[in-house]
Amino acid sequence: MEQQGPTPIVLDTSILLNFVKIGRVELLGQLGTSVVLLDQILDEVRRPDQRKAVKDAVAGGTLGLQSVRNPVEVALFTELRAGGRLGAGECAVLSVALTRNWISGLQDRRARTEGQRRCEDLALCRTEDLVLTLIKAGYLTIEEADGFLAEWATKHRFRSRVTSFRYLNKSDF
Repeated sequence: MEQQGPTPIVLDTSILLNFVKIGRVELLGQLGTSVVLLDQILDEVRRPDQRKAVKDAVAGGTLGLQSVRNPVEVALFTELRAGGRLGAGECAVLSVALTRNWISGLQDRRARTEGQRRCEDLALCRTEDLVLTLIKAGYLTIEEADGFLAEWATKHRFRSRVTSFRYLNKSDF
């Protein structure tokens, strides 16, 4: 089946929760492509307020919700899980991204490395890449984005190597 439009992004829990925790999950709908969550990711969102925000985003069409059901994806998911190094969410994201040739939204270094080991051309993105895309598209100012970095670091235990989006290009990280 031929894919229509821009390549979808399949997100892991870390990236999803980075946006949920700052109350800006709606920004994911501004990326210019479909943003997909898998059942395994939704299962990892345990706090009721965060789960509600995610379910509302799915119900509102900001996020798509899909399952790992294709036999090839299931086999790859099982193989990745058997390695014991990655969580169910990372394994689900990799199994779908590698099988469907989608963009992997992964924050975890191990998962990113495993994905690139399996496919050196695997498209990867992190939270910072998505924020930079939103800045370039005019949905965020640099000041707002830098505010997210500060809030993530001080309130949500997400520390980025990026200290400011002011002089950043995607190739910088």
